Order: sequence, then C-alpha cells, then structure tokens
Amino acid sequence: MKKPFLLHRCLLATIALTASCIPAWAQGNIRTVLFVKVKLGQEENWKAAVKDYAATVKKAGSEQGFTVWESSASGPAQHAVVWYSAKWKEIDEQDPKLKPVEADMARVFARLDTVTESLETWVDEMQPEMMIRSSQIPPMVRVGRTKVISGKMEEVKAIFHDQIVPAIKKSGATDYGVAVARFGTPTNEFHSYLGLSGWADLDGPIGTEKGMSAAEYKAFLAKLSSLIESTEWSMWKFQPDLSYLVPAAK
Repeated sequence: MKKPFLLHRCLLATIALTASCIPAWAQGNIRTVLFVKVKLGQEENWKAAVKDYAATVKKAGSEQGFTVWESSASGPAQHAVVWYSAKWKEIDEQDPKLKPVEADMARVFARLDTVTESLETWVDEMQPEMMIRSSQIPPMVRVGRTKVISGKMEEVKAIFHDQIVPAIKKSGATDYGVAVARFGTPTNEFHSYLGLSGWADLDGPIGTEKGMSAAEYKAFLAKLSSLIESTEWSMWKFQPDLSYLVPAAK
C-alpha cells in the first residue's frame, strides 16, 4: 500500500502555489502539486488529520512548508497540497528536523490513508520571468490547464511571455504564474494560476481580458486558438488552517 508513503512525501516539502517566502509561499521553481480526493463523508476527518500534521511539523521547527487548497468543483471533496523545491534533488530529501517526530507523523499518515480515496501528483517547472508575486497568499486562485498542439510549445510560450503576462500586469493582478508540465501530465501543457479575492472578481473581466482592449483580446484569442487543443479552468480556495508556512527569518 503506497498511500502513506506518498502522503508523507507530499505533505512534507517546501511550500505552495507560488512564492511566500520569496513571498513566503513559493520557494524555488520546481512545484509539486498533490491532488487528494477524500472518501465520501470523511472530509472533516481528513482536515483534522492534516491540521495535526501541520501542528507536528510546526512544533518540530521544520523549514519545509506547504499550502493546501480546496476545489470549488461539485462532487467528492478534492484538495491540492502544494510545495516548491529549488533543486530536483530536494524532491527526494527528508527534513532532518522531522526525525524526532517520525512516530507522530506515522500515526497521522495512517489516519490520512483511511480517509483518502485517491492521489495524483503533478510536477511542474515555474517560469520565473512570467510571474507576478505579492507578499500575501490570495484567498482564491483560478487555475488554467492549457493543452498545446504538438510542436507548438515554443510559440505558445512566446504568447504567454509577450502578450498574456503584460496584459495580466496591466490588469492590476497581484499574483500570477506560469509553469511548464514536467511529470504527471503530458508535457505539452502549461499550468497557470491567477490570484483572486473571491468569486466577486468574476463579475467583470479579469486577467488577460481585463488588460487588453476588445480588439486586442479578440485578436489574441484567434491567435492562441490556432495553437492549442483546449484550456480547462478550475477554482481553488486557500485553506490557511490546513497549511504550514515557514516563519520569516528575523
């Protein structure tokens, strides 16, 4: 049974959906996202176990943090646990500060295993030149999964760099990032996120549409649509009580 091991690996590392210790929530450009589907009726038990895990690593003084996000989609509860690494070797490293609490963590992982339906892991490489960072984690993010036509990755990357990111900046957005898929999904994908204050932000244009004129946006969509297969959007809410943010150095 691999679940306890996977949960251990995933609830263990360096922090969430973009930088917050750079701002303190995303350190490093290698992002790991663990998608957790919780068994029906076990949502509160799952949350209680994750809270206990966060309390354990905090007590141990771990320098590895993570953030937890809750899907707004209907159906069984789904969460995303997100952390960042500066180097690939860090994905396979253990935090020595957690050794004294290994028994406590093993008990927590056993609880998590009994209430978890399934796990899926994505590993992406963030593109630092296409990021907008603030010092605060946004209450909500809109996540985009863009599937690119074979052989068109560089052209789409240029569109992100030259058109999407400048428009996002012009829109006034404070948190935005783009990652290239590396493991867990097809590698012809871009994964992006846009920080939001809440659902009310969707009552008007956001992101690229907000930062472009109507004519510019129409031309942009026409160009992009010829290079991609599809873009899937999802909404995720930050769960601060389930997350562990490494205290800023004094």
